[in-house]
Amino acid sequence: MSLLSRVIFAGSAHRYELAEVRDGLFISEGDKPAKLTQFWMLLVLSSLVAAGGVVMDSTPAVIGAMIIAPLATPIYGVALATTIGSVKGFRTSLLLMVSGIAVNILIGVLVAVIVRERIPIDANPQITGRTAPELLDLGVAVAVGIAGAFALTRRDVSNIVAGVAIAISLVPVLAVVGITLGNGHFELATGAFLLFLTNVAAILVAGTAVFGAAKFSQPAADVALHGGRRARIFIAVFLVAVVVPLGIASWRTYRYERWVSSVQASAEDWVAGTSWEVNSVILEHDEIVITVVGPDDPPPREDLVTAVRRSVPKRVTVHLVEEAGDDTEL
Repeated sequence: MSLLSRVIFAGSAHRYELAEVRDGLFISEGDKPAKLTQFWMLLVLSSLVAAGGVVMDSTPAVIGAMIIAPLATPIYGVALATTIGSVKGFRTSLLLMVSGIAVNILIGVLVAVIVRERIPIDANPQITGRTAPELLDLGVAVAVGIAGAFALTRRDVSNIVAGVAIAISLVPVLAVVGITLGNGHFELATGAFLLFLTNVAAILVAGTAVFGAAKFSQPAADVALHGGRRARIFIAVFLVAVVVPLGIASWRTYRYERWVSSVQASAEDWVAGTSWEVNSVILEHDEIVITVVGPDDPPPREDLVTAVRRSVPKRVTVHLVEEAGDDTEL
């Protein structure tokens, strides 16, 4: 028994059997019409609730959408199918996941078109907080994905599923993708979709690891030679495709944080010994904005330009906003 299996599955009496987990995750097995009806009804409702919660900046509505959303089921289904080598389970779960994603985004686009005037994209934290993923998001999502897979395999911890649904955001992120697409903010939509793919990759990796540790590898009737291997290669390639842009985004964020800190120090030195004060130094999109206040003429701007450009490349736009409202590009 592997170390992971010994650590998280001590006490096998509490473990679900593979047949039970398959029945819960594979829509194509068991009562298929009932499962499909439940999936699509909950998906459409959760998508509408999520889109409305994002538009109204309502955290309770967004949390409610996370709880009732069924989209994690086919994603964990892909992970289970990969573990046991079920080609049919992999294909049906992947198809259900992709179609669910498409419907979720489409509902977000339609909501955006209907209430376009009520959506302050740049000022809505439900949107801005889901459009700039980094590697840290992947790390958190992996931990949550492990918790979710663990809950699906143990009878004694199944009550944490709702908490897992809240912790790993799927439907609300897709709602943001649709809403930003519907408003023509394609860069924000790309960032939100990357966050969604990050969560999906985390669930797939975590689910495959936990299901493997649970010894869910018994032969299935639809197992094909090399089927599990191909699925694992698919997940590995998918993970790399997500990690690369996340790494680039993380490095970019790190650089801008250093530049903002450097600009803050330069601005503080610039106004030192004068009646002026630095009100704020913030990053707005790709621009660093310095806001200063004072009762009279500010110090020579050339001194600030020289100090700022010692550490910040010229390709990075830096603006100086004075109390009177003058906006000067450095």
